[in-house]
Amino acid sequence: MAKPPPTGPPAPGLTTRLRSYFHSSGPSSNPLERRLLLKIDFFILTFCCLSYFLNYLDRTALSNAYVSGMKESLSFRGNQLNQINTCFTIGYVLGQIPSNLSLHYIPPRIFFPGMMVLWAGLTMVTAAARHPGDIMAIRFFQGVAESTTFVGTHYILGSWYTEQELGKRSGVFTASGLAGTMIGGFVQSGIHGSMDGLRGLSGWRWLFIIDGIITLPVAIYGFCLFPDTPKTTRAPYLSVEERELAIRRMDKKQGEPEVGRPSGDTLVESEVSGPSAFPAETSASVNDKPEQSRLEPKPKLSPSSIDHQGYLHQHPSSFSSTPSNNPHVQAKATAHTAAKTESSLTKTRPFSLPFLRSLFTSYHCPSFIFLWILAGETESFSSNALLSLYLKSHPSNPSPSPSSPSPSNPAPTPKYTVTQLNTYPAGVPASGILSTLFFAFFTDLYPNHRSMVGYFIGIIGILTPSLILAAQHGHFGDPAGRKATGVVMGMYYLSGSVYACQATFFAWANDAMTRDGKEAVFRGVVLAGMNMGNNAVNAWWSIVFYGASMAPWFERGMWAMIGTSVGLAIWTGFLSCMERRSRRRRDIERKEVREREREREEVGRIQGSIADGLSTRDEKGKGVNV
Repeated sequence: MAKPPPTGPPAPGLTTRLRSYFHSSGPSSNPLERRLLLKIDFFILTFCCLSYFLNYLDRTALSNAYVSGMKESLSFRGNQLNQINTCFTIGYVLGQIPSNLSLHYIPPRIFFPGMMVLWAGLTMVTAAARHPGDIMAIRFFQGVAESTTFVGTHYILGSWYTEQELGKRSGVFTASGLAGTMIGGFVQSGIHGSMDGLRGLSGWRWLFIIDGIITLPVAIYGFCLFPDTPKTTRAPYLSVEERELAIRRMDKKQGEPEVGRPSGDTLVESEVSGPSAFPAETSASVNDKPEQSRLEPKPKLSPSSIDHQGYLHQHPSSFSSTPSNNPHVQAKATAHTAAKTESSLTKTRPFSLPFLRSLFTSYHCPSFIFLWILAGETESFSSNALLSLYLKSHPSNPSPSPSSPSPSNPAPTPKYTVTQLNTYPAGVPASGILSTLFFAFFTDLYPNHRSMVGYFIGIIGILTPSLILAAQHGHFGDPAGRKATGVVMGMYYLSGSVYACQATFFAWANDAMTRDGKEAVFRGVVLAGMNMGNNAVNAWWSIVFYGASMAPWFERGMWAMIGTSVGLAIWTGFLSCMERRSRRRRDIERKEVREREREREEVGRIQGSIADGLSTRDEKGKGVNV
């Protein structure tokens, strides 16, 4: 039996998707939307990417300094490097949710740059450290300051960009951090070669001073020009019409619930009842067809008059007339609605019992947090600088003499120089940049398939440690030989590709919560919880499985990576099923609401016909009486 013809518009082809992707706002967008996207791309992405670049440049500085003389200068012992990273992680975890909630009370244009100034000062203070304990204390507070950047930026991106625009912006943002990691080694190599011993300071101390100094101009730039969120922006470069459009775009995306709607409602107004579902002050879309202006004005039903079960509330504000053609009146009405919505959001108490109940009864919170706990640990090869530690403790290095070095008993010469230790690992973040941009590109074209990155990472996370273990046990010849070394370095380079999960998984979480109508505070808490959960595990994970004393092979960590990768692939499949179930439920709810609306319209037409018939009969009766 032949299949029935498909209903609705055909799915866009690859050519259309590509054109839409490389045109920020799609091929059908008007000049106002293109201009808006160009401005927010420039001012948001330049600040956020520079901030994240410097953030990672600072984090990488510790590992680069460790292999460039800091270990010997400060007499590091055992796993003290990992303990310093743990202190940073504890501060980072403690700062996650408070930092994200602070964005609802302190303007982001003040909060982000203020934290940058704080961590820049702490970075420069690190140059004065005399003992590993000094760095532990500094890095704890640095973790608190730097906790604002990653999750806060994903919250901001989710507040300005639609589902089709979010992935590539998240990818560019993540790639900027990896660029900081990649360039950090070359910066340290140059500083060590040209400034080591200058004014009596070691090269690694100059690295922290310079990193702190170059952070300050970016903070000043953010103070002056960062645009906050669409509903609170005061950016001088955005016109009233552009601010109005930015709010409408996110209302259509269902980024925030309408005033008067339950925050847990899963219905999306723009898909429930078409353009007429929007309030009068936001229904005048920039893409309205010309012929619409010639239609007879009809009363419009505001979505605030329909409850989450689809029933009509008859109150005076339920009906609105056709919007005014005066742009100033429209702008004023839109600004008024935005202020009401923003006020309702800032009054949401994130630690109230109803909010916490909605947080933990929704699948988004526990599911995405556990996803990022697993995914974050698959980055352990890169985040713990295992390639640098492998090269510094290479199996071919001569064993150190038990006695102290002296002119008659010089210290053994290691296989790799300081320059090589700083530059060879640059291939790891380079691999991450390529994979991040590729998957950000691909999943923007097919946003319902962001889960495929989880399966890709699962494969990489099983392959790379397996071959490193094989090299350790002589399956590629002498473990200290050239062939085995090439295999190990190649696997570490390939392991950098797992960084693709950062942009993709946070975009996935943003999209899922947005489609389900979750409010800004909910979204911010879940995004912060994802990063906090991962770092809470990472605080002890690196010591147990990737301690510096376990170099060069980290055998325990290799088996941990295999187990984590298998778990990630399984959880990705589970979360994909949960999302599909949620999508089906939304489709059923929308269908039910449309059916109820059609029933109400039919009843209204019948009532109107009866009223017209009665009116006609009365007029005829009056004529007969006369």
